[in-house]
Amino acid sequence: MNVEALSCQCCGAPLKLGNSVCTCEYCGTTNIVSGSTGKYIDLLNRANKLRQQCEFDRAFRVYDEILAENGSYVDVLWAQTLCEYGIEYVQDPTSGKYMPTLHRIKDESILNSESFIEAVGMADDAQKAELKSAAMEIAKIQEDYLNIAAGEKPYDVFICYKETDDETGERTRDSDIAYNLYEQLGRFGLKVFFSRVTLQDKLGVNYEPYIFAALKSATVMAVIGTKADYFSAVWVRNEWARFYKLRESNDRKLMFFACNDIEDLPPVFRQKQAQLLSEPDAVENMAENIRDYVLKIKGENKEVVSAVCPNCYKVIPLDPSKEAAICPQCKKPFIVAGAMIMNDAELFVRNRIKCPFCGREQERNKYGCIYCHKEIPV
Repeated sequence: MNVEALSCQCCGAPLKLGNSVCTCEYCGTTNIVSGSTGKYIDLLNRANKLRQQCEFDRAFRVYDEILAENGSYVDVLWAQTLCEYGIEYVQDPTSGKYMPTLHRIKDESILNSESFIEAVGMADDAQKAELKSAAMEIAKIQEDYLNIAAGEKPYDVFICYKETDDETGERTRDSDIAYNLYEQLGRFGLKVFFSRVTLQDKLGVNYEPYIFAALKSATVMAVIGTKADYFSAVWVRNEWARFYKLRESNDRKLMFFACNDIEDLPPVFRQKQAQLLSEPDAVENMAENIRDYVLKIKGENKEVVSAVCPNCYKVIPLDPSKEAAICPQCKKPFIVAGAMIMNDAELFVRNRIKCPFCGREQERNKYGCIYCHKEIPV
């Protein structure tokens, strides 16, 4: 195996060792090495640099190009796994060791990732041991993050925008627009994930579990961009790309866009309708459209249970979230909590009554005893 100027997967320094597993002399990180020379190395270094910059989707496409031209390699498959789970290796300031940080939690464990399993299947013994050790470390962090995310309440809307301009360091106009939208949606009673407010009490902790929970639960994502560069900014694209992916398994999730020019949208979205920010009441119109869609989906998703009208004893479908309802049979109002039933057995018991005059058991009705014809007291 002839390896030339291959960069370390963590710090980017050149690797000098040519074994299938080698240690970077600059940061001490263990690297898995496969492949040969030339274009393969150039592409791999470019993809690794993109991944180190958290450009996970762009890096994944370059790794795909390597696999298409050269066949499967253990290091490339492992790197794709890192992209799939948004793994960035960050140096711990105390120990100096590079530790994995997850930017893309998934419900599926990294240990069950197809690319990871394929990499392990191709690896030699030394590579296999390193792969399993690294994956187990990530799986533990993933489990911790998923436990945090599970405790989060669901959101209706996720607002995606760029908070700070990279050149000026100042808050963007997008941030002000997003805050306006956040307030409008809040007045409609919707639960909204707006990072500047939602994460303000999460200082000192990793935001990913909370972002993951919001992306997964939200019915709508509102994507705001006053510049084309803002739509393609790393963390903005990371959010909308993940939500777009989640739509594959839930077609009720919907994305709303606000921009100055349709041409500023990412190419994949240019055929979509967008709210032009130059129009009068643009944010208000967007908020109303989002509200209408969320309420429509909530209406379709309402839980329905069986209940018995306490007036005529008719079995009817009922929305348990309501306090009161009107029976479609007798047209009389009643309290929902008193009418709800749990199962057919309870319905049978509640619908049976014993006549106090003749002693015969019968189905409850409003006309009296079906045997002695006397009125049964309520």
